[in-house]
Amino acid sequence: MQVTERQEKLCNLIREYRLGLFRVAKGILRNDADAEDAVSETTCKAFANLDKLRNFASFKPWVMKILVNEAYAIANKRKRFEPLDDITVEDDNSKVIESHELWDAVQLLSAEFRTVTVLFYYEDISIKEISEILNLPQGTVNSRLNRSREKLRSILTSKGGLNK
Repeated sequence: MQVTERQEKLCNLIREYRLGLFRVAKGILRNDADAEDAVSETTCKAFANLDKLRNFASFKPWVMKILVNEAYAIANKRKRFEPLDDITVEDDNSKVIESHELWDAVQLLSAEFRTVTVLFYYEDISIKEISEILNLPQGTVNSRLNRSREKLRSILTSKGGLNK
């Protein structure tokens, strides 16, 4: 099977955004193994639906929307099953991310605030694109970002990370 130019470009972009995809998935799922599953499924779905991507300039919002949908599907599936053990899988990505105080504070946010925060601040996606990815009005995304900042300020202040 010969790889087309579009397929090769997709592979290169997936490699480029892999850490960002993982970060968003981890922000939603709070579990390394599930986050890796979401990234893998996203990669497969992006490859299978490559013909639906009209322009590679809009690749990042397109693939993030696939990822967010996949992460929430995994989260919903996980709610239906009680895990036998709490198993934490450590890998290089988690060590880099979790070593930062701000990232730890972001993880304490509820899913609705965590998702917009990671997409906006860590993945540099615009409010307009986030609203499209999450199927929310732009005003709601803006509101969640503002409330997220307030919550983060409160978390970091209570831990002594910020001065009032």
